[in-house]
Amino acid sequence: MLCALLRFAPFSPARTLHHARHSRRSTYARHTVRDQIHRISPRKRRQDDVAPRGCAEEDDAIQARRGWPSEYDAQRKHRMSWMHWLHDKPKHARWAKDWQEAQQAELSRLETVHFGEKCFVAESAHVFAEPGRDVVVGAGAHIGADVYLHGPVTLEAGVSVNARCHIDGGNRGIVIGASTRLGPGCYLFAFNHGIDPTMDIKDQPVSSEGITIGQDCWLGASVCVTDGVVIGDHAVIGIGAVVTGNVPEWAIMGGNPARQIGDRRTWASRARGNRANEEEPEGDTIP
Repeated sequence: MLCALLRFAPFSPARTLHHARHSRRSTYARHTVRDQIHRISPRKRRQDDVAPRGCAEEDDAIQARRGWPSEYDAQRKHRMSWMHWLHDKPKHARWAKDWQEAQQAELSRLETVHFGEKCFVAESAHVFAEPGRDVVVGAGAHIGADVYLHGPVTLEAGVSVNARCHIDGGNRGIVIGASTRLGPGCYLFAFNHGIDPTMDIKDQPVSSEGITIGQDCWLGASVCVTDGVVIGDHAVIGIGAVVTGNVPEWAIMGGNPARQIGDRRTWASRARGNRANEEEPEGDTIP
């Protein structure tokens, strides 16, 4: 009877012992489940994993503690090759540093390619540069997966060439200005074939005038630029446009053949005005 009373009495020794045992079992269960989660989900981030780290060796140690499989090293390189902007993030740039330095050194040994600091080139990129047809990759420039790039080509600082672009400098070369972005699948050809009707196409002479793209330009996906074109600074070329003539600074171009459809300096203010009109409509409204 006394034991029964103690069991249901508030703050009883028996009840305290019961809760202590239950608490220990619950804590053990929680820790066991957490450990299992870390084992079966190697990418789960622990607090110490997201703390600032100073070197690639520490990142490797974190990876080993997480239990990541060895094949993940190849996967994260594959991921960065297609999402090259990850290289701009310090935590990714640290582990990629040795890989990129070795890859760029080997490419420079085999081809006449010159890399600036903090560049990125995907493993699957195809970069070719014979003597006299150099490829120059400025500081911080990116070359994405499956890009074909044949010199002479100059990518100035901060240029981004997205996946599957095809860039051939012909004889006169291609220059792409600083901070310009090329969307996926752009085609730049700095040469042209003759079309004399008295000769087979394969026997036609090839001409080259070169292509120049200014600074801070944006070429959307699948844009084509033909030989002899000069694109001014700050221009925007819409998706799928075929650029056959020169483009003024700040112009927004679209279509095939591309024609000017706007100006960056007025487009943004017009868009802001349209949004303001939508938020504050004029005239009578129905509540």
